[in-house]
Amino acid sequence: MNTVVRLCLMAASIALVVVMPSMARACPFCSAVSLTFAQEIAQSPAVVIARLVEPPPPASLGPGADGPLPKGKLAVVEVLKGADLVADAGHAGADAALIETIMLEEKPVGTLFLLMGIEPPNLVWSSPVRVSDRAIAYLRQLQGLPEQGPERLAFFQDYLEDDDETLARDAYDEFAVAPYSDVRGLKDRMKPAELLAWIEDPRVQATRRRLYATMLGVCGSPGDAKRIEVLLEGDNLSPDLAEARSGLDALIACYVALTGPKALDLVDRLFLDRAGRDVPFTETYAAVMALRFLGEESDLVPRDRVLKSLRLLLQEPKLADLVIADLARWQDWSVIDRLVTLFKEATADNIFVREPIVNYLRACPLPEAKEAVVELEQIDPEAVRRAATLAGVAGVLSGASATTDDEDDNSGRLAPNTFVPAGDAGNSLVLPPVLGDEEATDDVPGRDVSKPAGDAATESRRWKWLVWAAVVIAIGMVARAAMRPTRSVER
Repeated sequence: MNTVVRLCLMAASIALVVVMPSMARACPFCSAVSLTFAQEIAQSPAVVIARLVEPPPPASLGPGADGPLPKGKLAVVEVLKGADLVADAGHAGADAALIETIMLEEKPVGTLFLLMGIEPPNLVWSSPVRVSDRAIAYLRQLQGLPEQGPERLAFFQDYLEDDDETLARDAYDEFAVAPYSDVRGLKDRMKPAELLAWIEDPRVQATRRRLYATMLGVCGSPGDAKRIEVLLEGDNLSPDLAEARSGLDALIACYVALTGPKALDLVDRLFLDRAGRDVPFTETYAAVMALRFLGEESDLVPRDRVLKSLRLLLQEPKLADLVIADLARWQDWSVIDRLVTLFKEATADNIFVREPIVNYLRACPLPEAKEAVVELEQIDPEAVRRAATLAGVAGVLSGASATTDDEDDNSGRLAPNTFVPAGDAGNSLVLPPVLGDEEATDDVPGRDVSKPAGDAATESRRWKWLVWAAVVIAIGMVARAAMRPTRSVER
């Protein structure tokens, strides 16, 4: 694995351990594609359905067209939100003015679109989104749904594989940003046979397959677990079933959720115990993502059993850094000797393991950990210095996270999962629940549609992610300055 990929994984690891929101999403292995319709409507003062009256000139839509961006003219046919604002802007009534907005595609006159208006009183309109009659009926129901809870998801469940791809995408996004507790509350209304069929259907997108596997883990049966086990084993699969393994992280979590702790014996054998076996790195990484999720869901698998599986990767020096932060966050201090040995024996192929080892030891309250840091500093003082720099940046970010988590109760206490490293009471490190994701760096939490855009909760989330962007930049600068000449590291 080359240096660039290693830096990306390091950044992803810090994102998971330090800044990931504490609330579990319904699909911890997938990210929302875009804002949901409900989120967009909540953030827009005015929302209308409009009919295209005058499309932009065809010449203005060509790739070589000059001049301003092409605009079409539309007439309001239904107001979904902000009727007074639409009327004040002159777009309602007998003499209603047409809405003029940018259009980049040629559509026939009479086509219906969804438009969002902002900046009243002179509303500025979004680019139009084409909607069918079925989509309009869908949009009409959104504002009457509960703000959260299983009842809300029950509505969107019926659209997950809808023939209207716009609605299917929106329903998926609603599940992707909902709390995991909501999807568990939907258990009795799920359709396991339908979910399993979607999981095994090669035409289903990998992101959606992850969602369906997560849902099946809530409502499935031992018979469903056997079907998932076939996918995990991966032996002699048809091309269609082989495609279903593209959501491996969620499939692993689903299998364990349906089978119980004993399922981790199979996970260890297939993906984590790599001694003398050529296991693809992507499969091992998927297993780690699943274990992170399971480690938070203690009612599914005891935390100690999850840690036992994670510790298997300490046997392979080039993969140990994937789990060291998790061991520290879950306060597993049983591997001090092994980590000290890894530090001392690190070579050019796994020199990157030294910084997470130092931060593990600094987080550990045991005296032997403090003694080990002193010893290791004599071997590689630069690694210890870099670890302190990264921990300091993480501390700044965790302070923002702790403030956000305490906003509701104003208690002044540290947020849950805050851990104060031994001997360093002034630098607490917030370690919120770690959940898996296909690409951790793309995992942006959904907005709370129950709060207006721009309120305190939204602003705190924006602030957290601005700080996170600064963290990534700082990590890159520190790592680039510290790294030896680029080497290719094969896993």
